Parts: sequence; structure tokens; C-alpha cells
Amino acid sequence: MGSLRTPVGPLPSAIYWRRRAVMACVLAVVLLLIFWAVRSTGGGSSNASGQDDGKGPADSITPGPTPSESLIEERPGGREDDADGDGEEEGDGGEDDGGSADSEGSGGSEGQDDGGNGDSAGGDGSESGGEGGGGAGGLPGCVESELTLSLRSDANDYSPGEEPELRFTAENTGAAPCRVDFGHDALTISLVDDGGDEVWSSADCPETPASSPTAVSAGGTADHTVTWDLRLSSADCDAAPGPAASPGTYLAEARLSGHPVTQTSFRLAED
Repeated sequence: MGSLRTPVGPLPSAIYWRRRAVMACVLAVVLLLIFWAVRSTGGGSSNASGQDDGKGPADSITPGPTPSESLIEERPGGREDDADGDGEEEGDGGEDDGGSADSEGSGGSEGQDDGGNGDSAGGDGSESGGEGGGGAGGLPGCVESELTLSLRSDANDYSPGEEPELRFTAENTGAAPCRVDFGHDALTISLVDDGGDEVWSSADCPETPASSPTAVSAGGTADHTVTWDLRLSSADCDAAPGPAASPGTYLAEARLSGHPVTQTSFRLAED
């Protein structure tokens, strides 16, 4: 009778031992495959549940800089590229500054267009104009029905030697901004004495611009001021300054082209 150690059969015992070794290897491989399949199934479930709990794949984490590293990243080329970038930024700032300067220059031009502060030599007075709503380019002209005009002096009575200041105001009662022209071609301010004679006019040898378009915002106002130096004016620009005005009551009239005449009066006191 054969045993596990001494196989019995017609073949040599070495063959039986080989068969046993092969069977043992096959059995071991089968067991390993079963073990791997079980572990793979369990790991897949764990990974799936982990992904469900995380609601998506985890974001990649970029390692931060070490203490010895700089926190400022530099582009290839180092400082030279940064200097170029700074130069471009500063250049942009310079352009902005230049734009501001241009804006200020435009404002200055508008101020000059609005009447300036120059003396009107022929008219023996000075004019300054308009405090309006900004540039008037592209705005339509103010229509009479939506423009309220007024003329007033800064006082009713003036002491000897005190120069009257006349303020002409245009108020836009419309719903949109419009343009009014304070140039001497469109606006004339004159003074008439109590005898009915015209003694001074802003149209006599003016030094202010012929056209001074000024914007008037909706519901806003624009002003034009004239200061009289108490001398009579003349249309002769080569003549000497006119004589001093006499004490009495004077009527001031403002004529804006296309609009009604506005008036006010004041009195020059005697010495």
C-alpha cells in the first residue's frame, strides 16, 4: 500500500513527485489570484466611497516656498524684465498725467473762450466768463423757451471810485444740457446814462474771443461777468482812454443773439 511519501504506481516515484509539485504550484497560484481579487474589490469600494465623500478629485497642491526661497517670483531675465515692466507702467502713468495736463490745458482754453480775465482796453472794462457745465463741444444751442437770462450788479449804489461788477446768468430750464455763446459776437453788454446816451459797450474794441461756447447743464446755470472801470468807451481803438463817468443812475443792458434783452440798473454816488 502506498503512502504520501512513497507513491505506488507503474511509473518511477520521481514522476509522481513532479506531478505533486506542479499541483501544489497551481493551487498556490489559484489561492493568490483569489486573494488579489478580494483585495482589489475591497480597495475599489473604499476608493469609490472616498471619491463620493470628497465630491470630486482632490486639487493638486503646489509646494510652497521654503524659508530660504524668495516669495516674489521673477520672470525669466530677472530684474531687467521687471524694470521694463515698471518702466511701461510708469510710462502709462506718465500718459495719464499727460492726459490730466491736457485736460487742464483744455480747461484753461475753455476759460479763455468763456471770456478770460484780460482787460478790454477799448471798452475800458474787464470781462470774465463763464462758469458752466464743462465743454460745449457737440451740444445743441440753448433755445429761447428753455433758457432764462438775467443781469444784475453786485450792488445798487457805488461809492466814488468803486467799480461796478455786472453778472450775466443763463439758466437752462430744459431736461438736457445745451450750449450758450458768451463771445463778443453773440453777447453785448452796454451802459446807458440817465440821459439815454450809451456811455460804455463791451463791443468797443474787445479783447475777448469772438466766440466763447459754454455748456449749461440741465437745470444748471452759466455766468459771464463784466467789470466797468468807470470810464466811457469808444469804438476808436486808437483813441486815448475815455473820460471818467459822471455820478448818476445807469441802465445796464445785455443782448444775447436770438434772445430777449435783459436789464438792470445801479447808481454812482457823488464825491
